[in-house]
Amino acid sequence: MDHEHEGHLDYTSLVVIFFDDMKGSVALKESMTEKWDEQTFQRLRKEHDALLKSIITRDGAGEVIKSTGDGLLAIFFKPSVAVERAVEIQERLHAHPHLSVRIGMDVGEVRIESDGSVKLDAFGRHVDWAARAMQLVDGGHICVTRPLYTDAFSWITKTRIAWKDHGPYRVKPADPPMEFFEPYNANIAQPMESLLGEKVSLVEPRAAATPPAGPTQQMRMARSWESVARDGRDFAERGSGMMYWFKVPLGGVCYPEGFRNFLQPALVNPRISKIRFLLDSASPIIPKIWHELVLPLVQDWAAQAQISGRLEENPDGGRYAWTASRQKTIAWAFVNLSQEFTPCFKLLIHDPDTDEAVDPQAQIFLSTATRTVRFLDGSMQTVRIPDAVLRVNAQENDSLMYALNLVANQWDSLFT
Repeated sequence: MDHEHEGHLDYTSLVVIFFDDMKGSVALKESMTEKWDEQTFQRLRKEHDALLKSIITRDGAGEVIKSTGDGLLAIFFKPSVAVERAVEIQERLHAHPHLSVRIGMDVGEVRIESDGSVKLDAFGRHVDWAARAMQLVDGGHICVTRPLYTDAFSWITKTRIAWKDHGPYRVKPADPPMEFFEPYNANIAQPMESLLGEKVSLVEPRAAATPPAGPTQQMRMARSWESVARDGRDFAERGSGMMYWFKVPLGGVCYPEGFRNFLQPALVNPRISKIRFLLDSASPIIPKIWHELVLPLVQDWAAQAQISGRLEENPDGGRYAWTASRQKTIAWAFVNLSQEFTPCFKLLIHDPDTDEAVDPQAQIFLSTATRTVRFLDGSMQTVRIPDAVLRVNAQENDSLMYALNLVANQWDSLFT
């Protein structure tokens, strides 16, 4: 909600938060003052501000909000550009005799305080997390949170940028751990061996328990985006039959790497004959994502694979069918699922139109994290991508698979 008071305007905005500071500025100031005078240090600080402002604000990519004394607080509007500009800053300062900065960034919705068109400050947990990310690195290094890494990775255009996954760190005693990544130019720098904090494990220790009587159900859980992506790729590559996607979080499909891990393997796999999406029409962003991001990826893939297809659409859904020799279709239906409490899942079941042997199995999406994606019109929109899934199969989880099958059968008529 916006608040206006005495000429000031507060509003929220989805942005990348950028923090930097001059590493060891207090000691540097004392050293320069002793060797020359305090004005020498002030000239160095002004050089820092001018260089960073020129890189941050170039082409309208970002805005500097305020000086923090020995650094800057700024915002960017695109995660990939934020990372590229941060790396550029470190490249420019790499050989500087006195100036070394550390940079921390996060992405999310923050509260912006402004006076007219002038931004005065930013508040919120993402501002705090960007500052804490900065405190985890030495001068010459960059630290970003997992959400920013996930958003930026696919869109980075500069091949020299490499990434190091530092894993989870506890940045404050009372806070839960967070996962951090370090982007760097591999041609001129090496990442930190470890961050300046307490590294922890996201896996909670298991308490000893008495084994239950009778047969057990072995369900496998994957956590973190990378693990979920690997599990999704394995699910599609090894599966057969008809793949049913119920209430899928399209963020995980529309990202270029998400498409490669979740949907493209199913398109390539000849044992999967039909792919069906049941999409929630209650959220206007879902049809927009489907038409502007997912469907073009499918069509581009088919064109690159030199596979001809036929597109049929109507207000409530559509289908994309390959040529008769391939016998594969993607069909989708938009339905108001706002009152549907069944979790999002993927299901592989027998296709009655084929003789392919099927091992029924499913992925149940346990949680989704918010991310941002860029649309064809250049706008940034919030989506959700899966970051934890449960893998189940019919042999060990017959009752659960039966329940998922009932949900799929309920909507089956939409695709016939």
